[in-house]
Amino acid sequence: SNNFSLAEMLEPIWAGCVTSSTDDWKAWLTARQMPNFAWSSQGRGFFTDRAGRDKHDSEELVRVWYSEKNFGRRDRAIELANRLGKSPIHVALAYVLAQPFPSVPLIGPRTLDELEDSLRALDIKLSPEDVAWLDNGPERRRA
Repeated sequence: SNNFSLAEMLEPIWAGCVTSSTDDWKAWLTARQMPNFAWSSQGRGFFTDRAGRDKHDSEELVRVWYSEKNFGRRDRAIELANRLGKSPIHVALAYVLAQPFPSVPLIGPRTLDELEDSLRALDIKLSPEDVAWLDNGPERRRA
């Protein structure tokens, strides 16, 4: 299965990686209702404090995820998370679950606390308008 997350992979994490986060892939998955087991569904930490426009400690995060388009998505995830009393990583995971095609987010918690924290995303129900806003910006905002 392919990578899928709110942050679009700019280049493969390792050779042979494929992302389904592009508009063409999302349309293909939706038209065929093809299930996607979405690895790196939380952007490998891009939606945590490990990432930021001023943070360049992780070569992989910078190389694979750092773009203005992704930072815009991250900013919107932070904004929505603040309004919902959640964290951006929860919003990013809820985004994967809210797709119009079957999507199974694969996560990589390193501790039981990280697993329990990720499960808080299940409390968030995003509308198609929320998904579009997270993707593309200010056309629609969650009330």
